[in-house]
Amino acid sequence: MTRRLIFCVLALMTVYLGFADTPDDFDVYLLIGQSNMAGRGPLEAKDTTEAIEGVWLLNADGIPEPAIAPLNKYSTIRKELSLQGYNPGCEFGRIMHSETGRPILLVVNARGGSHIAEWQPDYSNGYFRDAVSRTQEALKYGSLKGVLWNQGETDVEKKTWDYPEKFSLMISELRKQLDAENVPVVIGQVGRWKWAPKEDIDRFNGSIVPETSKIVPNCAYVSSEGLERRFKDKERDPHYGRKAQIELGRRYAEAIKAMLSCNHNESR
Repeated sequence: MTRRLIFCVLALMTVYLGFADTPDDFDVYLLIGQSNMAGRGPLEAKDTTEAIEGVWLLNADGIPEPAIAPLNKYSTIRKELSLQGYNPGCEFGRIMHSETGRPILLVVNARGGSHIAEWQPDYSNGYFRDAVSRTQEALKYGSLKGVLWNQGETDVEKKTWDYPEKFSLMISELRKQLDAENVPVVIGQVGRWKWAPKEDIDRFNGSIVPETSKIVPNCAYVSSEGLERRFKDKERDPHYGRKAQIELGRRYAEAIKAMLSCNHNESR
């Protein structure tokens, strides 16, 4: 039995065991970026068998199903399934449901190794197009509440210092096509160990990311301070470990909650 078939069987079993009633009004979140958003954190057995309470995942058929890791398994642009691991969406979704009481629908469509140029609206590979089309499918079931973005390792290595302008263009067009002019966007910093020259990592985290969050309206960023790498003996590997992904998900949730609260207060 293939790994994908196993995930499908487990998802169906979960539905049968108590999640059969699909909500008809979700809070939808789009999760995009490269490998740390796709998830490279180690999976525990329970992650692949237990659905996250109150959290749903848009599947390959454009239908919500109970969220079971790895959450990037239905990405239309992902690398091989065996690479997909624990990502920040697991903890993010859990917290958002727990603290709002709302059903959460995640659209996870990340691609390991991708760089910001590949996410431009006019790029031929379709990363941007698929993010839009899959989110539009999800919006049949609810409303878009936020976009989580974790990407930049490839651009640190490429020294893409015009990153803020490229990101701003992408988000502007994304909001336009999704008819979500002011939807909150949260960016994550990259890991702080020496997987690339320290001065380049520091420039990206300390200058590029903050500048990006300033020029993009209703945009914030979360810190990578204290987040540990997956492989203790592989300093050149840029991937977060499981605990770091959990903490990153918590930080995303705190940022989104603050932005949603602020937007609500301003509209009153």
